[in-house]
Amino acid sequence: MADMLTNLAKERLWEPYRGLEKKIVNLKGKMELLGSRKVDIVATIEDAEFHSSKKRKTEVQTWLSNVNNKLEDFQSLEKEVQECGRFDSIKLANFADTMIEEAEELIKQGKFPEGVLHNVYEEKGEPLVTTNLKGQVFRQNLENISEILRNDEVSIIGIYGMGGVGKTTMAMNIHNELLQESRFLGHIYWVTVSQDSSIQKLQNGIAENVGLDLSCVNDEIKRAAKLFQALKRMNTFVLILDDVWNNFDVKKVGIPLGNDGGKMIITSRSLEVCRRVGCQKNVKVNPLSKVEAWDLFTEKLGHGNNNEGQVIPIEIEKIAMKVAERCAGLPLGIITMAGCMKGVNDIFEWKDALQELEESSMMQDDMKNEVFPILHCSYTRLRDPRLQKCFLYCCLYPEDFEIPRVELVNKFIMEGYINARNSRQAQIDQGHAILNKLENVCLLESTEDVDENKCVKMHDLIREMAIKITSHPHHGRFMVKVGMQLRKMPELREWSEDLDKISLMHNCIDQISPCELYKCLELTTLLLQENRLLREIPYSFFMFKPCLRVLDLSYTNIEKLPDSLSTLENLNALLLKGCGELSFVPSLSKLKVLSELELTGTGIKQVPVGIPNLVKLKCLTMSGLKKLRSSEPPIDMFGSLSHLQHLMTPFSIRAMDLERMKQLEEFGGKMFSLSDFNKFVANRECYGQPIFFRVTLNGLTSDCVGDLYEYPVIFSSKEVILKDYCLKGGNNVVQPLREQSEAVINFPRDMQRLEVSWCDFISSDNSFLSALPSLINLTDLKIVKIVSSDGIECILRLPSNCQELIVPEGLGSLLKSLENLELYNLRILLTLLTSNLILKHLLRLFHMDLFQT
Repeated sequence: MADMLTNLAKERLWEPYRGLEKKIVNLKGKMELLGSRKVDIVATIEDAEFHSSKKRKTEVQTWLSNVNNKLEDFQSLEKEVQECGRFDSIKLANFADTMIEEAEELIKQGKFPEGVLHNVYEEKGEPLVTTNLKGQVFRQNLENISEILRNDEVSIIGIYGMGGVGKTTMAMNIHNELLQESRFLGHIYWVTVSQDSSIQKLQNGIAENVGLDLSCVNDEIKRAAKLFQALKRMNTFVLILDDVWNNFDVKKVGIPLGNDGGKMIITSRSLEVCRRVGCQKNVKVNPLSKVEAWDLFTEKLGHGNNNEGQVIPIEIEKIAMKVAERCAGLPLGIITMAGCMKGVNDIFEWKDALQELEESSMMQDDMKNEVFPILHCSYTRLRDPRLQKCFLYCCLYPEDFEIPRVELVNKFIMEGYINARNSRQAQIDQGHAILNKLENVCLLESTEDVDENKCVKMHDLIREMAIKITSHPHHGRFMVKVGMQLRKMPELREWSEDLDKISLMHNCIDQISPCELYKCLELTTLLLQENRLLREIPYSFFMFKPCLRVLDLSYTNIEKLPDSLSTLENLNALLLKGCGELSFVPSLSKLKVLSELELTGTGIKQVPVGIPNLVKLKCLTMSGLKKLRSSEPPIDMFGSLSHLQHLMTPFSIRAMDLERMKQLEEFGGKMFSLSDFNKFVANRECYGQPIFFRVTLNGLTSDCVGDLYEYPVIFSSKEVILKDYCLKGGNNVVQPLREQSEAVINFPRDMQRLEVSWCDFISSDNSFLSALPSLINLTDLKIVKIVSSDGIECILRLPSNCQELIVPEGLGSLLKSLENLELYNLRILLTLLTSNLILKHLLRLFHMDLFQT
């Protein structure tokens, strides 16, 4: 009998494991089918792309990417199954079930009834935003280049001329015109080259435009071969390379031209560069005539032909014409100067501007370019020293770099360029106002990055002028060596004691010599971010830098910081974002004036000593700290931080600690308990602080370090994340899982987003809104996301006697505000609403995503 029970027990223990084996065999068959379909589709695509003008659809590329990820997941699962014990098999079996369903869905999606390709010409590229310059010379050049492009014997065209004469504008207009033509099938690619370019950077720029991934190919010859084949498959294309400074070998880059492929246009300040690259035809862009220059000047001034009723007063017109003449027909100078004088109607200001322009022209020998004196005059006319400092700060970034406005404004605050205000938001507003002024006078350009974040950009000549200004001691000297692929620090002789700011960002610096003393007694800013090979900073490096205020080491591979960091007693901002290898930060106790501490995404194992001593700290960001040894904050960590305006923390925090932070405007983190959360909501009702928040409530009593708050918050919304709770229904009654106590949860009235994850719903009609009825009356709620929660059969169950054409009372306010409803892994969801007509009304009002439901 004992043996029988033992055998039965063994069978029970082995049963889940055997079930897992069967599932893995089933899953493997589906993965093999998925892999075969992928091979067939890729072969079809590559053959069609090679022999025709078609390319793969975006949905096909997404499918291929998802298949690759799923195949990798399966390999990982197989490995886990081989290493797992019997007691892990249930979890793995559940995971295998999920993967089987996902594989079946991918197989179904992979049939593509409408085909995997489309004509490229049907999907034209986006036109570039540019100035449409007018005038006979401009039109003549455009027609000339268009004619040359029709010549099959010419494959490389050069556009050259002095800085600021309009080469880039010319090329942009050509780009936009070619997009409208059918002969190049929409294959028009724009690449900004810049002064610090190399073969590899040029290859990366072209590859990014044509959708080719070269990140895993390091060999220059192999990269060129892949790029060559990708371009050759298109049969015909035009590649426009803007701002070429140095000649390069077209074949080494991997550009097929002429009979092998398409055509290339380059812009350069040098005719010699055009010739060495191999341009068969070169077009010189000359300055505008006096008449054309005056027309452009008045147009940008706001008095052109398109601005009826706005006439320049006669007494000012003569002076304005002299100012326009001083711009020497250079569009960049004309646009910049007109921007700086826009709205000025006082004759004395115009006379003063002309005098300044004449004095700036005397600096021409020093500034080597005709347009520099004009740009320098525009800078001088900013008058406000704060505006001038903010403008010059932008030259610390790489050439042609799209600088996020949010980042720049934060740097202005750290540097002390923004006036002290009652709130951080007021300072941010002032920072954006400064950038707007610099855009309005045409010293900065407005742009967006690939993620559609608002950015600003400096024209390369304006940046050169700014760097020239900062080379003079009375302006506060800068050392700017950015994006130059430097392998080591600049020579010691370049580290003069009077340097004010040093920017070495976006390089490949891998070490700092411990033997050399980099003395910079007046240095206030040191920017070393994006040097991803940098692993160590010697103790001596922070010596002899007593005035350092801003230190940015973000996105480096530094493993530990030296104890000498503690000697930087004037440090205002320490930025270590994305330093994933950083395990140790020395004591910060002596950094009494530290205002901003950024630790997001670092590898620190414990919170740096001395944070409670940082009584002037205004911004503390600590998200994504996956290697922390404890999920509990140090004792009294938040007690003395009463000046915080921005707080992101992985630790659970008590309402009493937040109450002490009277200036807190932005908060992201977890609440210690449901009671603390309700107090937090009540305090916001009274005081309105913090303005923006993302609060997580975790209903599990055992909080693990791996579950720390990980995601960076863009503080522009008000969010609550409810996780691992039992929602009882009726009056917003909730109960933490694994606990007996029940309580009512109160949501902020202005909450904009709610996420409910891994919760159990127990309500009379198994609907989401009956479990949390107060949501119906929230007029600002825009997004609701429900993930892996049990007990939900529908979102709202309407009364049986409800007429379909009538929206129930209370639901109307929710329908007006709600924009997104995201449903993930809701296995028993049967319907959204019991009324189809109301459902249709709902679908018209907001976007809805359903995943694996």
